[in-house]
Amino acid sequence: MDPFLDRTAFPGPTIDLAASGASFAGQARFNGCIAVTNWLRAEVERLLPPQLALAANASPTPDIHPMIFVFGEQTQGAVIFARLPVPAGPDYGEFALAIPFVRHRDGRHLHVHVPRMYSSYFPATWNGNAHYGFGKAMARMEWRGPVFLMTNETDDLLLHAAVEPAGDWVSGAAADLPLLAALRAIFSLPVVGRKADGRLVCSWWGWGFGDALVRPAAASVSIDAPLVEGLPLRTCTTVPGGSFEVRGMAWKLTWPTPCRS
Repeated sequence: MDPFLDRTAFPGPTIDLAASGASFAGQARFNGCIAVTNWLRAEVERLLPPQLALAANASPTPDIHPMIFVFGEQTQGAVIFARLPVPAGPDYGEFALAIPFVRHRDGRHLHVHVPRMYSSYFPATWNGNAHYGFGKAMARMEWRGPVFLMTNETDDLLLHAAVEPAGDWVSGAAADLPLLAALRAIFSLPVVGRKADGRLVCSWWGWGFGDALVRPAAASVSIDAPLVEGLPLRTCTTVPGGSFEVRGMAWKLTWPTPCRS
């Protein structure tokens, strides 16, 4: 059984939010699932742009690398103006495929790369591409009981996931889930996207679990269409303890900044 790979498997320097000088531009509350799987490093490497490489895996399983699926609904969206949230836009579905522990080929600092996101709300899609390089596309998303479905605008199936609870809902402030602490560390890293012209741009995602509800889950994610070039069609089962559901997770996003290697 593949292990859960956290920051201890990928040592390296980081650039935190304070050092970046970036400030938050928007915020929302997220309800959905966060699922971690492991893939062969060679398969993950095919999803990276030429400027990026996977960080060295110092664990006893150096030939694998984590992949993270995030899917659900963004609610209570707001633009942050003069440090005050101003409500903006409707609730909408969102999906993200994230590759943690990447670095610039000529750099040392650890990042998270997002090769693809989907959104059911056009302004969020446009903004994510124009300013953040998140490779966003429009999609329809819905839950049918424990199954999450994502289709394109002509109803072709892109991805589906079966999510079953593996515990009770608890306060994020009191939850004793190793994955929760690991994800806090992962998503304190800068998130690097690639714009259409090839330029890399960085932002930070402020994930806050303290006033959210969380519960462990068992998830199986099936990729039903080539979401991004090089991505194989397959069903991914999460690593042990590698999936949980959230309600009301705070999700903030900084203004984009040039990446530092």
